[in-house]
Amino acid sequence: MSEITIKILSNDNFEIWDDLVQRAPQATVFHKLEWLKIIEKYTSSKLLLFTGSLGNQIVAAIPFFFYKKKIFPVFSSPIGSAMIQNLGPIIPDYNIIKQDKREYYFREFQKELDIYINHHFNPDSIEIITSPNLLDARPYIWNKYIITPKYNYIKNIKNLDEVWNGFKKQLRKNIESAKKSGVTIHEGSFNDFELIIQQLSQRLDKQELNFPTSKEYLIDVYQNFYPDNLRIFIAQYHGESITGIIVLTFKNRLSIWVGATQTGLKGVYPVDLLQWEIIKWGNKNGYEFCEILGANIPTISYFKSRYNFDLDIYYHVHKTHLLLRILTQLMTYKIFINKLIKNYKLY
Repeated sequence: MSEITIKILSNDNFEIWDDLVQRAPQATVFHKLEWLKIIEKYTSSKLLLFTGSLGNQIVAAIPFFFYKKKIFPVFSSPIGSAMIQNLGPIIPDYNIIKQDKREYYFREFQKELDIYINHHFNPDSIEIITSPNLLDARPYIWNKYIITPKYNYIKNIKNLDEVWNGFKKQLRKNIESAKKSGVTIHEGSFNDFELIIQQLSQRLDKQELNFPTSKEYLIDVYQNFYPDNLRIFIAQYHGESITGIIVLTFKNRLSIWVGATQTGLKGVYPVDLLQWEIIKWGNKNGYEFCEILGANIPTISYFKSRYNFDLDIYYHVHKTHLLLRILTQLMTYKIFINKLIKNYKLY
């Protein structure tokens, strides 16, 4: 029997959580209690903060959102409508404990967590997207999860000359061309934040995709995390704001999060200049790493790979009961048939 004990933090003990986040190398800004509570507020879900303890010491933890998908209870970390790339488990002091303890804590925590969740909640689906700083996926394999590797891009930006020289030659030309064309980069305001969200929404509309979350959720994020963990960078052309990027900062890492909408200007590449100026800003302000989120779609990864950043692996892991799998397949089939009818007018 494992010595790891699973508990759910009560409201009275929430101050423990952010201390764990500060000590865990896997933790992202999304793990901060403030952000998790905002997600709970706008997603009709219940936030549950699970911890695994060895005696009086918390050795692992994970935030879960518990909600109903149709009629099925689901556990998710993160929840899909929150525009979050990664969440999942955190292990405090992971970088300074020995390998045998790392493996023991994570292995036993995951085993006992599954037992606890299934006994007390019995969800039809458990879904986790881990953070990049947790390379070990074996506890999920051993607990019969389905695992899909995913990737971000990351680069140490302490040496700007090395970063610049690593760029694809055409990318460097695009950046210099944007400067000569009169594109300028500035830190933005709330109005620029709204512009970036509006442009993203319009881009998704053209692709016949729904915007994943509410404007109120994003405003709440801005109000709670700007400027300490959130910054806005905007590209202007002849004095007009044309595109921008929302950047997240946490610990020693700068993350390019939302935005980078292409403008359609022929021969002018404001997004390329925008990202270079963000990297320079990160270097100037003492951040060690720059992270470009999302390297999992071929067309998008080609665009991002021009920066010559390194791949950073994380995992999508899930476990679904048979009934929900059958329902999901039926719904996918129904959507496919409806698209055929719409596109080809089959009556």
